[in-house]
Amino acid sequence: MASRQQQVRSPTRALHGATIQPRARRWQLVDVLRGIAILLVLCRHHGSTGYLQDFGWLGVDLFFVLSGFLVSGLVFDEYMRTGAFSGFHFLIRRGFKIYPSFYALITTTTVLMAVSGRGDPIMNYIAEVFYFQNYHEGLWVHTWSLAVEEHFYLLLVFAALIMIGSERRFTFRAFTRICLVLFVAFLGLRIVTSLGSEFTMYGQFFPTHLRMDSLLAGVLLAAWHRYRPDDFIAFFRRRRSLLYACMMLMLLPILLSPFGSFVMVTFGLTGAYIAGAIAVGLAVTAIPMDEEHPVHRWLVVPTAWIGGISYTTYLWHLLVLLIVEMLTSCAHMHGTFVEFVLFAVGSILVGFLTSKVTERPFLRLRERAFPAKGR
Repeated sequence: MASRQQQVRSPTRALHGATIQPRARRWQLVDVLRGIAILLVLCRHHGSTGYLQDFGWLGVDLFFVLSGFLVSGLVFDEYMRTGAFSGFHFLIRRGFKIYPSFYALITTTTVLMAVSGRGDPIMNYIAEVFYFQNYHEGLWVHTWSLAVEEHFYLLLVFAALIMIGSERRFTFRAFTRICLVLFVAFLGLRIVTSLGSEFTMYGQFFPTHLRMDSLLAGVLLAAWHRYRPDDFIAFFRRRRSLLYACMMLMLLPILLSPFGSFVMVTFGLTGAYIAGAIAVGLAVTAIPMDEEHPVHRWLVVPTAWIGGISYTTYLWHLLVLLIVEMLTSCAHMHGTFVEFVLFAVGSILVGFLTSKVTERPFLRLRERAFPAKGR
């Protein structure tokens, strides 16, 4: 009889019936989606982009689905390669990715505030530093989404360790049912929270307990991709036209509803992550384009490059906007499309430079000190 330790470490125990697959190469079209997401966010925060400003916030929801897919994929990959999962090792590696750039922004913000003689209440600093700025005002309005993702990492580790250590064998079908129940539960929470309440960002839009299903959609997608790869590929490749139509249909509640309306913050957010999950599935299963094709060279490659620096671009873009607005106000160009171009190009440039300075050195250190398990 196998020992308890051997049972827990069995590669097929957490999701019984898995087919172990080698980790896929970096998907270029997934980086394209990241690039689209950050460009939507930039449009959201500038008044000259018209219709794109109204719906640019969808970029954050696309980021959520992508994070759920990619980050949970790291957990599935480690477990399938080694038969075990180290939550501590996972969180350390995520920390090397996330914290240096984030705390560089917070340090810079604090210094600039001190120099300008402006200060925020101490609770704003505490909320920012300890990642609960989606429940209490922090230093920056956009970092709420980083808090949601940080909470997701902790919940993902907790759930993975529970499933791996459980006596019960979780089949992919059972895992899917659990996810579907949670999807309904999160939608129900949004409905209950929104009924009879005036919309506020901290009340209905920012909280983790109202947004976690966007990341969970990515987790389910990653499990499907790892544990039923043939079905996953067949589903997305054989139904591409239908799925594009479904994606647009899922976005209709948002496109037809005002921001902050009951429909938008309930069924609209559900439709947003379903559309995002479809987009990710289509990107992962897409047949690679000829690298010499003009669309690939002049559209796919640049957008994927922007996607590769999307995290640092997202972090710094509002600070860049403040600087650009000060400069353009002097030149009487405030609120113009020229200002938006300066803002977008400046954000991408700062994202690239800060990625080189604060992100990549720590990623190299991470690979030396805490290499991925099982490679």
